[in-house]
Amino acid sequence: MAKVEVRDIEIAYNIDGSGEPVVLIGGFTMVKEAWEFQLAELAKHFRVITFDNRGVGETTSPTGPFGVADMAADTAGLLDALDIDAAHFFGVSMGGLITQILALDHPERVKKAALGCTTHGGRHAVQPEREVMEILGKASDPTISVEEAVRLRLPVIFAEQFIREEPERLEEFVQLSIRYWPTSEGAAGQLGALSVFNVKKRLGEIRCPVLAITGSEDRMMPPENSRLLAEGIAGAAHYVVDGTGHSFFLEKPDEVNGVLIDFFSK
Repeated sequence: MAKVEVRDIEIAYNIDGSGEPVVLIGGFTMVKEAWEFQLAELAKHFRVITFDNRGVGETTSPTGPFGVADMAADTAGLLDALDIDAAHFFGVSMGGLITQILALDHPERVKKAALGCTTHGGRHAVQPEREVMEILGKASDPTISVEEAVRLRLPVIFAEQFIREEPERLEEFVQLSIRYWPTSEGAAGQLGALSVFNVKKRLGEIRCPVLAITGSEDRMMPPENSRLLAEGIAGAAHYVVDGTGHSFFLEKPDEVNGVLIDFFSK
């Protein structure tokens, strides 16, 4: 792990492999260590950059509010610090919001963009079911333990099949989440940023090749949102990973890695 000063924060990052640069951007409170199942394969083909967004992991947690545009500017600043002119991007959930802003406001930095389990935001986005919001509300209760909060979220983050058939990998996720649990300030900052995101009217401005990819059983971010992105971005491809949830890239990494390698390479 290395650190570099970017704008008003210090960003923690890792670099693996060699070749064309691919930047992986995590979702809400996701840390760079969570990309384990992508790194081994992608690093055989690309120079892979993983990092902690502002507010989580080993990156600085700012004291004031910030937006998705700030996190996109952080990412562009990290590229500057690493002397990378442009890269391919794979952003999941909130990371997909950041990737959209990069493609819109920093288009010269984005070669290709894979948008995972994400949305254009706004009132036209497809919202989760009420039960999902109730679960997330219970998991946000500050009086419960971190472990209880993590375990409450599992049925929202993963598909039923994965929970049933992969208990060991599920437990690895639980322990990783506990280890890197964010501060309340960092989590609140990211939540505030993503809650006001809306670029639906700007999708037509995206000019780079785009892949909208999602899990068929995603309860957190209903898969219809990926279809809406693909329809709103000229020439965008659409791929659904059957039988997976919001963490589709963790549930079926071999399939997802193959799709990403093909998309970034062709």
